[in-house]
Amino acid sequence: MSNLIIVESPTKARTLSRFLGKDYRIEATMGHVRDLPEKKLGIEIQSVNSQQSTVNNYTFIPQYQIIAGRKERIKELEKLAKNSTKVFLATDPDREGEAIAWHVMEILAESGKRKAERKKNDLNETTSRFTLHAFPFKRIVFHEITESAIQHALENPREVDMQLVDAQQARRILDRLVGYKLSPLLWNKLGKRWLSAGRVQSVAVRLIVDREREILAFKSVEYWNIDVELEKQTTDNSQQITKFLARLEKINDKKAELNNKELADKAVADLKIAGYKVSNIEIKDSRRFPAPPFITSTLQQSASNKFGWTAKRTMRTAQNLYEEGFITYHRTDSTNLAREAIEMVRDYIHNVYGKDYLPSAAKLYKTKSKVAQEAHEAIRPTAISEITNSKLDITNKLGRDAGILYELIWKRFVASQMNEAVVEQTNIFINATPQLYINTSVRASSIIYNLKAQGERMKFEGWTILYGVEKNKEIPPLTNGESLDFINILPQQKFTEPPGRYTEATLIKTLEEKGIGRPSTYAPIISTIQDRKYVEKIERKFKPTDLGFTVNDFLVKYFPDVFEIDFTAKLEAELDEIANGAVNWNTVIGNFYVPFKATIDRVFIEADRVKMDLGETDEICPKCSSTLVYKLSKFGKFLACSNYPKCTFTKNIIEKAGIACPRCGTDMIVKKTRRGKQFYGCGNYPTCTFAAWKKEDIK
Repeated sequence: MSNLIIVESPTKARTLSRFLGKDYRIEATMGHVRDLPEKKLGIEIQSVNSQQSTVNNYTFIPQYQIIAGRKERIKELEKLAKNSTKVFLATDPDREGEAIAWHVMEILAESGKRKAERKKNDLNETTSRFTLHAFPFKRIVFHEITESAIQHALENPREVDMQLVDAQQARRILDRLVGYKLSPLLWNKLGKRWLSAGRVQSVAVRLIVDREREILAFKSVEYWNIDVELEKQTTDNSQQITKFLARLEKINDKKAELNNKELADKAVADLKIAGYKVSNIEIKDSRRFPAPPFITSTLQQSASNKFGWTAKRTMRTAQNLYEEGFITYHRTDSTNLAREAIEMVRDYIHNVYGKDYLPSAAKLYKTKSKVAQEAHEAIRPTAISEITNSKLDITNKLGRDAGILYELIWKRFVASQMNEAVVEQTNIFINATPQLYINTSVRASSIIYNLKAQGERMKFEGWTILYGVEKNKEIPPLTNGESLDFINILPQQKFTEPPGRYTEATLIKTLEEKGIGRPSTYAPIISTIQDRKYVEKIERKFKPTDLGFTVNDFLVKYFPDVFEIDFTAKLEAELDEIANGAVNWNTVIGNFYVPFKATIDRVFIEADRVKMDLGETDEICPKCSSTLVYKLSKFGKFLACSNYPKCTFTKNIIEKAGIACPRCGTDMIVKKTRRGKQFYGCGNYPTCTFAAWKKEDIK
């Protein structure tokens, strides 16, 4: 008989098998094994006193069932468990993993009970052999898949943490209650039976809708930047830089507010005839500190900014790296680092870069999240070796994505334990006084234009050596009171811009800052709001659809508390309190459910049906000559006859991009992927397959 270790994925099982001998058999559940039923609420809501609707009168009992595709796998695990000395539950070290471990334990234990009952008579005993060892389930947790970490986990098993399980169950039940209670209301009031709502996803949509309305309401204001090219007066033939740019910042020591062309032209005219003199010089050293090692949200943000990746792609790649043993667990909100990891990277820095790059003491980073699990680590490599070779090996084994993401994680981790960079910053303040020529005499104007030039010089690279030394922004050596020669003037008309639409990176950052969702939820949130067609991605930025506006406005109007940002963050904090054992999970659900159900019942009666008027076109229906109007389905917008249901003519919307295909000259068409991401494709498809994500890529 051997020991059985149960994990989620075959990859993780294969990696573990490299460290464990024949005494262990490692098997995968292939993900979740049990969940709420797909086509019904699956939660028994019991009321102790039907006459009162108070929080304490309700209990919520989930009705779990084995997922259809996992039944055969469960049978195999039951057979293996029966013939095993011990069963170790080695699922991921978070709430989701804890819940999977608990579900597996519950299923196998129940199976053991049933088999024991059948054998009672045959054995003539009160219990069977299986029953006696059917409950030696032990939970083992490790944050990296290395031999030492696995051995330590096996030597320190624990019981399944029911507080973590309860927190996961509470989140699952809350989300199910919102989805199954609110969706029928949306079907009824908006007339579309494919609509749905989510407790956290709807708040993410609200952020995007609110930002879009800020953009639409924004009024642009004109302003001008004026740069002056100056030259140091010199008589030698040195090769030192002599020319540089200075920007107009103040007029008579007050902020220069050039809000129209007339004011800008006046300043330009004066600066062309001005004398320039250095009024002050400031030189100071600035220290640039490395960023903390990655947590889930910052990894997703960096991969989005650097590679243009979706959060889902980042997490899938990180999952592969973790399961193959290359990085620590990738769902974490803690910047904590293990002592062994710090010692490992400090040795590497000293040996490769030298003592000047190594701080006298390890750098410790304070975790921003108030609920971070400090037992978790930040995301880091499990071993430190020369990055070029490591990246090449990982790329060959797992593909290009894994290689470049590993390099990103490696550099961030190593840099986090290196000395800061030191940059010498120079600020040159310059006064420009227009020279007025009156009756052949020169007089100084009463107006003084105050300009500023900035220079930078890297004095010590520190951690930036990993990313390449930044180029110096050179400026010539100058002295106080020194006169300068005018070379050229460069006025630029500008307009204030509205706040930018959310990208995946900025949306994740905002969700994290506002306490909405947790590390494991960011990627599903972003995927869901696109799948439901509430938002679309245009050139990597989120824009709400007409449907997104309509559903958001309905929910905010009738459920202002439920989909209010602070309320959602407070509920997330309560889920964390469940995990910490500070509050009962039924109480948290009851606090939410009682007022939520009352609002649902009231809105069903009081709210009017919402008609989505998407507008009409100038096109005429070829069947009945009526006007074509815009309609919406779960697949997106389309054109339909306004005489429906008498006329059922429909037509796809073709939006031209206003640019020709570089291959065949056909008009490029605005298209969307199944996930709603916009791109540009040739109108002559499939004969011509040219496509591009951005207009500027069409050349």
